[in-house]
Amino acid sequence: MQRLGCRVKPFGVKMPALSARRLFRTSPAVVLALAASVAAAQSPDIAPDTRAGTFKQVQGEVRLGGGDGRAVQPGEAVRAGERIRTGQDGAASMVLKDGTVMVLGPDSTADLSQYRFDSTTQEGNLLVELLQGSMRVVTGLLARVNPERFKVKTPTAVVGVRGTDFIVEANPRPEPLYYYLRHHWSDDSRLRR
Repeated sequence: MQRLGCRVKPFGVKMPALSARRLFRTSPAVVLALAASVAAAQSPDIAPDTRAGTFKQVQGEVRLGGGDGRAVQPGEAVRAGERIRTGQDGAASMVLKDGTVMVLGPDSTADLSQYRFDSTTQEGNLLVELLQGSMRVVTGLLARVNPERFKVKTPTAVVGVRGTDFIVEANPRPEPLYYYLRHHWSDDSRLRR
């Protein structure tokens, strides 16, 4: 067998000559690992983008996920199925892929239960469950193209959206209607009619 020669390292240390036989006795595990890394580098990214949107502004305490969750920073992703919670001093705004803007007020909890949007076909759906607090929504392309697939749910109602800008409030323990009417109307004479 012919020797491939000897190379000199920069500091004058000689490296052993590498024979063809020695080169081909390389471990099969190393060969498989190299082949797998080359295949992975050449294959397209198979995992779809699961990002529903991005947090644009975050103020005070804002957490993502169940339990204590994790703190949210501007630029972070929000995904379908995630819970967003704001503290007493917290607020957050996020922009979804279809251009919908959602702003959660202080002491709010919302689940982005369903979100899917295909920018090519403009098909998709959205279901947000506001469990408590307040939320302002400025609808995007999804509500304009498929208004019947854009819904906001609270503990007492499911709202089908037809408008472009609205505010929803949810109380985790809603007051009975008669209590609300009695304490929020300015003229009690309306109740006697």
